[in-house]
Amino acid sequence: MADKGAHFYRCDFQVHTPRDLQWTGADRVTDDERMAYATSLVEACRQKGLNAVAITDHHDMTFVPYVKRASLAETDEKGKPLAAEQRLIVFPGIELTLAVPCQAILILDADFEENRFGAVLTALAINPAPDNAAKTAQTERLENIQSLKALKDKLDEHTWLRDRYIVYPNVTGEGKFSLLRNGMMAKYKEMPFVGGYVDGKLGDLKAGPISILAGKDKNWGNKRIACIQTSDNRREDNADLGKHTSWIKWVRPTAEALRQACLAQESRVAHEEPQLPAAIISSISVSNSQFLGPVELSFNPQYNTLIGGRGTGKSTILEYLRWALCDQPPASDDPDAPNYQSRRSRLIENTLKPLNATVDVGFTVNDVVHVVRRDSKDGSLLIKIGSDDMRPCNEAEVRALLPIQAYSQKQLSDVSVRTDELARFITAPIRAELNQLDRRIEERAERIRQTYANRRRQQALQNDLARRALEARSLQEQADAIRDSLTGLSEEDRSLLNEGKSYDAAEDIVDGWLADLKSLASGLSALSSNIAGNLAQAKPSPDAPEGVLLRAAYEEYAALMGRAREVADSLLGEVRQPIDAADGTAWAEWRQRLHGFRAAYSAAVGRSSTHRERMEQLQGIEGRLSAFHKETVRLQDELKSLNMAGDVYAAERQKWYDLKAERDGLFDRQCQKLTENANGAIRAHIKRFADAGDFVSRLRESLSGSNVRREKLEALGAYIVDAENPQDRWARVLSELEQLAAFEPEQEGADLRPDTASLAAAGLTATDLDRIARKLQSDDWLALSLIDVKSEPVFEFRSRENDYIPFSNASAGQQATALLKTLLNQIGPPLLIDQPEEDLDNPVMQEIVEQLWNAKRKRQIIFVSHNANLVVNGDAELVAWCDYRKAGDQSGGKIAGEGAIDVPDVREAIKRIMEGGEAAFNLRREKYGF
Repeated sequence: MADKGAHFYRCDFQVHTPRDLQWTGADRVTDDERMAYATSLVEACRQKGLNAVAITDHHDMTFVPYVKRASLAETDEKGKPLAAEQRLIVFPGIELTLAVPCQAILILDADFEENRFGAVLTALAINPAPDNAAKTAQTERLENIQSLKALKDKLDEHTWLRDRYIVYPNVTGEGKFSLLRNGMMAKYKEMPFVGGYVDGKLGDLKAGPISILAGKDKNWGNKRIACIQTSDNRREDNADLGKHTSWIKWVRPTAEALRQACLAQESRVAHEEPQLPAAIISSISVSNSQFLGPVELSFNPQYNTLIGGRGTGKSTILEYLRWALCDQPPASDDPDAPNYQSRRSRLIENTLKPLNATVDVGFTVNDVVHVVRRDSKDGSLLIKIGSDDMRPCNEAEVRALLPIQAYSQKQLSDVSVRTDELARFITAPIRAELNQLDRRIEERAERIRQTYANRRRQQALQNDLARRALEARSLQEQADAIRDSLTGLSEEDRSLLNEGKSYDAAEDIVDGWLADLKSLASGLSALSSNIAGNLAQAKPSPDAPEGVLLRAAYEEYAALMGRAREVADSLLGEVRQPIDAADGTAWAEWRQRLHGFRAAYSAAVGRSSTHRERMEQLQGIEGRLSAFHKETVRLQDELKSLNMAGDVYAAERQKWYDLKAERDGLFDRQCQKLTENANGAIRAHIKRFADAGDFVSRLRESLSGSNVRREKLEALGAYIVDAENPQDRWARVLSELEQLAAFEPEQEGADLRPDTASLAAAGLTATDLDRIARKLQSDDWLALSLIDVKSEPVFEFRSRENDYIPFSNASAGQQATALLKTLLNQIGPPLLIDQPEEDLDNPVMQEIVEQLWNAKRKRQIIFVSHNANLVVNGDAELVAWCDYRKAGDQSGGKIAGEGAIDVPDVREAIKRIMEGGEAAFNLRREKYGF
């Protein structure tokens, strides 16, 4: 593991060997036999998913060296020795039968010297069987050890042993070897150890023992201890190995690490595989820095703390992280508020840019490694995902792929005065879902823009055809009047002239049919080409899985597509015949007869010399009427293609509304979660259609120069959001504005301006409405209609039971405490906070500490802190401490060390650097009566 912090290891701390008197399997006596057994045990541990075992034969340690050597000799699939951190960890141990009376497991540091195993047995007055014996000696109770306190005193007599062991007494319910039997209360209460073990599953114990171990039984001293599940494997086939295990957290496999795990069992001991955050910052690498120099730091997946004296660089590391991951610091219009943006800009400008430094951040999401590199010279970004090469990206992409939630020093206290900062508590945990919804909303908005153009064309065609119908009627009446006025014509010529109108009507009808057929031919041709393209690009069936089945499916697909193309091509040939007026068809015959009639008609007109002027006038009108009819047919055909445009537009608009409602629903559910996560300290809900600011700004921009007063438009926004049903009112306002955008006062007459009751009710006068009608264009209206009237989260603070006040009315400390508790309860992206203790009231610090134990299972946490209680009793998996590069010189800092509190160097650094460090460790011990 790359980082130097604490990690979980799956452990079975009661593993017996062939020396055990109750062993089921062959004996192992020679070195080769014992080594073969040890090798098979290590392999079995791997198969069972174990990371660590304790070899705990009764009053015997003979097999421990063999298992340790087998672990050291383990190789990977290529036969190469495993790295030290990948090897199976083997703790030397002994199962003791004490005169307490109870059994206990003694476990030593994993690196405890083998040449002192005998001395450990001697210290306990154990006389083991000879090493070359097949079995251990018959177990005899250690009558000289009649209490667990006496056991500790005896072991601590030896300086080489002191602090290098841990004892777990048997607490398997009320069994004959358990410390929890009747009459053992005093022995339990005085015991100096902080853990115990059970043979099997902790959950199988009865309620009484569970209550005692949880420290809830006054008769047993309210003494709480951690419990370790063990399998008690005594079988050669290892059937019981790893059956009952516990996951224990440490940096180094030492007895002190096991003790620290017991002291923080909520955080460091689990009986089911622990769930770790899915998204973590894994590392930061700064090529150079004027202040810190090069930085290389790997982060733990759970709780990380950066500590150090003031000005040593711990906050700088946090800001480098946020800058590289493009986390946007909040801006503020308040001149008295901290300007986080300018602070960070100065930091980058002063410490990185002069050295052309780059910052690399490793970020792991669901085990996929991402690396972001940001260049201080121009702020440019590169990203690498998995095994891909680095490629350029932008800030929005980084924030979308690798989100974090971060707060600068004292920023939590400023949150309540910024609506967008408060909203982050709702949006941050659902950022991915929101981004997806926002993309779908924008895609739907684009379809609205496209379908709106068709709808407008449909409406324009309908209006145009209505006007054309009047014009055509006029021309037809004129032509009829001229025909009726003609006198002295032969009956044959008059009959021809009268038939002209019916031939014109028939020609219009036939042209309509042909237009339909041409449209069909175009569709069939496109369909045929589409099928051919699909067949050419279709991937062949795979050989696996189900190769035979998928080949049959592919053949059916290809056959269906081929037949479809044949049908399309065949039908296309048939459709082309009327269009081309092929010989022998009714279409060709109609064309011939129409041409014959036109010729006869022209001849009849030519013979009427006495009415030549009227005839020429009639010909002109009929020519115009014919051209007019042809254009009308074309427009009708276009209108036919747009037959569903209005419905399609309405459907797209409704889907856009539905997506917005889905987003509000997502906000609602997250508000409920936030209220639950805050344990009622904060209550949140979504107020729909609460902010019309963007809508009003866009309307004002569209009406610029119209002399409609600004306050009138702002009043319109208030009229919308203050309604009992703001969504309905917004829809009515939009509908009326659309009518005004489509209205043309100069052509239609100002007196015919559409009725706009809602706009009038909002305070807009007739003059205002006329100005809007003259200025607002349809394109402006479309853009306006796609501007959100935003929904907003509303936050309240619980001042006392069932009594809530506006969140802004709570004190800064109350606000920060409630918000931090909420953050710690949320599942979300990595949480970075600079000195959270500065926002908190001291009395709540212990509550925050206890929340940290659960919080780090849900999300990665990185705190910069001066508070030892947060670091020690919050049980940070990784502590990195900063110091000055040169003692007393505050011009440069460095990372002086890393580790976790089970490492002595880390504990000493905490005590030395942090005020209250010693007291925090004392509190940790006192909590457990140790």
